Amino acid sequence: MANYSIAEDYTLPSMGKVYEQNVNPNVKIRSMTTQEEMRRLAPSDKVYKNLCDVIDDCLIENPGISAYDMCLADYQFLLHKLRVVTYGAAYHTASKCPHCLSTNDKVIDLNDLPVKPLDLDELTKLTSFTLPKTGKNITIKVQTPRMVDEVNSRVKELKKKTNNQATDAALLYTISSLIETIDGEKLDPVMREAFVRQLPMMDTNYIIKCAQKLVESFGLDLKMTFECPVCGLDYTSYFRVTSEFFGPSIHI
Repeated sequence: MANYSIAEDYTLPSMGKVYEQNVNPNVKIRSMTTQEEMRRLAPSDKVYKNLCDVIDDCLIENPGISAYDMCLADYQFLLHKLRVVTYGAAYHTASKCPHCLSTNDKVIDLNDLPVKPLDLDELTKLTSFTLPKTGKNITIKVQTPRMVDEVNSRVKELKKKTNNQATDAALLYTISSLIETIDGEKLDPVMREAFVRQLPMMDTNYIIKCAQKLVESFGLDLKMTFECPVCGLDYTSYFRVTSEFFGPSIHI
């Protein structure tokens, strides 16, 4: 059978510089086939696992790391490029104007979404810092799809064991998974969670905000500006993944 795949070359937003192992930032990704779509749709308790497996399958050469262990910026970038090479860059989106509340239907070009470059100085500031209340020196990891799945799995497991009576442990598990060292020391998971439980909320909030800023500091910029066709005013909206992402409408 003829090969109808399309493949394109791209460079990871991280440039491979956020990983401990050697990662080739220059990747080539091919379009999905029915086989990959079946894999994407397979039932799974892990939201990211299937998508990362599909990305891995569609990468022409192994970059030295699975998409499951990439930072979220690289994962998100590859997911968008997989969509582009599979279905094209045209993406139907709808947003609501905050001024007149009218709905704005628009087709955007996914290739027009800008990519924020990695700033190593910013990376250092956001991954290594001193907590404002306790004065503890903390280093955190860049979050990966695997880390998010593992946190969600632990939360679900806890809820099953306690018949949904337990407090939501997502905050505890997320922060514990992010922390690399405390005052230069690596703690085991039990001690790390005990440390997080006793943290003043000022310090907890500081870790959360640094982790959020880290995710947003490089990679695709998903903030979009639209002009409302009804009132003519500009407004900002954020890119949302809808059913159009992996099942775009056709017009006959």
